Amino acid sequence: MSANHQAAAESAGAMIAKAAAPAGVSIATIAGVPVSELVLWATLIYTMLMICHKLLVLWRELRRDPRCETGES
Repeated sequence: MSANHQAAAESAGAMIAKAAAPAGVSIATIAGVPVSELVLWATLIYTMLMICHKLLVLWRELRRDPRCETGES
């Protein structure tokens, strides 16, 4: 793959990523969903994902803790 072709592919991916949010909002608005409701749901989903991720990280750290294996505090 040439450098120019790779740069063009990265540019296309970046352009798609930048256009996804406005396009989604436009489509939802046309469908009758208010933007405020979209923001509310996106925030709720993001918050739930972050809570689940943090719980998973904490659970993995607790399982890896050597004190858990010996029963010491």
